[in-house]
Amino acid sequence: MQTYSISGVSVKVACEDPALAEKVRGAMNDFFYERGDVPVAGRPDISVEFKSDHSSFKVPDAALEFAASPCLNIFRDRDFYYLKREDSVSQLDLSRSIGTVRTGASFWGKTAKSRQEFLMLSLLWLLHRHGLYALHANGLVKDNSGILLVGSSGSGKSTSSLSLIRQGWNYLSDDVVLLKESPDGIESIAFQKGISFGPNLAGHYPELDRYGKPSMNGQKKFLDIKSVYPDGFVYSSFPKVLIFPEVTQHKNSVLSPVAGAEALIMLIKNSGGIMVDKKTTGKQIEVLKQLISQVNSYRLFLGHDLHERPDRISGILAGLEDDTRDKAVN
Repeated sequence: MQTYSISGVSVKVACEDPALAEKVRGAMNDFFYERGDVPVAGRPDISVEFKSDHSSFKVPDAALEFAASPCLNIFRDRDFYYLKREDSVSQLDLSRSIGTVRTGASFWGKTAKSRQEFLMLSLLWLLHRHGLYALHANGLVKDNSGILLVGSSGSGKSTSSLSLIRQGWNYLSDDVVLLKESPDGIESIAFQKGISFGPNLAGHYPELDRYGKPSMNGQKKFLDIKSVYPDGFVYSSFPKVLIFPEVTQHKNSVLSPVAGAEALIMLIKNSGGIMVDKKTTGKQIEVLKQLISQVNSYRLFLGHDLHERPDRISGILAGLEDDTRDKAVN
């Protein structure tokens, strides 16, 4: 048994045998920013048990399908949510902050990104009731001001982020950050380790390709960014700018301001599981509204110029430095 801390939320992890425990410890260390082996007085905030009996477990017939994708089916009955893949299933009791994760032998042979995605979802759903909310975003920091690049897979946020990190920007995490309400505003917290990148970016920045491992789709690679840029990591920041990137067929890239109402809608679309738990939906939307009030928001239409020269993005974003200073003063 081991207890981790994710931004102050204690997560107790138990495994049914030592071999499984070693795999889980490795996954937690490789995939997530957390503090391990944390002493906890009393009951932990979240308890997760890992088992190897995936093949013998069946989702109850009474459970109804809640959502589905090509890789994941989500079911729900009166007491539990079930996140089910062909090689794994998580049984989550959100009201009690308890989860049971059952894996098959093939699960641990999958790519790092595939394993990370499933374990991340299981943790995120349990973290909601403890004031930590997921956002599909890359967190960056420039001159002590936080910037979030918000968007789903394929939006160009990882490519843009890697280009900026290479030019000296600090970073939190790729694809998913946690949002947390604090006395000083809404804080973004590093959560998911690693970053995915495609062959185009590897062609521009060969050092990335040396460290990358195959990702889920076989085209992108998965990289522990700290192995390449160890001094750039920042655990948390207070965002001052939101950028919503979008890949286009335009010749030149364009940065355009976004009104608060439109930015809120785009944030909601990129907030994983926001409508799952009615107990937390209202609070999560309030956190997003507070975030909008402390930032300037923009859409970034990514053109062919950045595809050919991704390093040019710093010039496009150069004018944002004045905006972050103005927001900090106001």
